[in-house]
Amino acid sequence: MRRELSNFDDDFLTTKQIADALKKNLGTVQRWCREGKIPAARIEGTYIIRRQDFDEWFKSKMPQSLSTME
Repeated sequence: MRRELSNFDDDFLTTKQIADALKKNLGTVQRWCREGKIPAARIEGTYIIRRQDFDEWFKSKMPQSLSTME
């Protein structure tokens, strides 16, 4: 079961992880989730963001010249 939880942790991000990565205030990221600007699910008062959804959202915010550098 420990391995299953590990996979879960790899597939989902918290608002704190996103705030740290973007160097934004936690409240700002929570507001973005509440307003639907970041795709998130609210579970018992906590926002959970699928890593894949966040990656796609982030790429959509990048200037075209940077998003094609992969």
